[in-house]
Amino acid sequence: MQTIFMHKRLLIYLLIFALSASVFSCLFPYPIFSSYTNVTDKNMAEIANVNESELEVEQDNEIKVLNVDWNVANAIVECYTPYRLIDIKSGISIMIERIGGVNHADIETIDSNNTLLLYEIFDSNLSWNKRPMYLELRDNVYLCCSLSGFPHGESKGENNLNGHLCLHFKNSKTHGSGQVDKAHQKNITYAYKNRNNIQELI
Repeated sequence: MQTIFMHKRLLIYLLIFALSASVFSCLFPYPIFSSYTNVTDKNMAEIANVNESELEVEQDNEIKVLNVDWNVANAIVECYTPYRLIDIKSGISIMIERIGGVNHADIETIDSNNTLLLYEIFDSNLSWNKRPMYLELRDNVYLCCSLSGFPHGESKGENNLNGHLCLHFKNSKTHGSGQVDKAHQKNITYAYKNRNNIQELI
């Protein structure tokens, strides 16, 4: 009898806890229950500006090249969504998708044909060399970024690429050292400084 009473009491406690957690998560959905807990008010303003840029583009077809912080890129570049990635120096475009990444974006080519184009970008030798890029976020909206060309780690295995690649944005960090990579940041700055030439690439 006492055991039954204790089980009922425990069940009541669990129900109270679940109800409290539900109410709390509704009242404070962000950032406590978000995977983007390091997004600041400034980052949120940048995200809002990106969304406003989309509306402006629909009206005037003006090309927008944005150099957004990694916290912003992390929030707006979705996983398993095809994106066009443009190599600035060769003009070659490839289709990629983000598969994850915390300190920067881990990406893969969407198929073997795009892997062949990736080899062209890196002169048939995939390496840790870093190249300045534009990521087409949506029509006429592009993000400055930098790509490492050496495949490593996990891979979906459907594109003849033995691993994923690292795509960096402003203030993103490496997964290993947790430090900002100067070479990537130099590429990103280069991409932004040359944004007026993007019409030649698209």
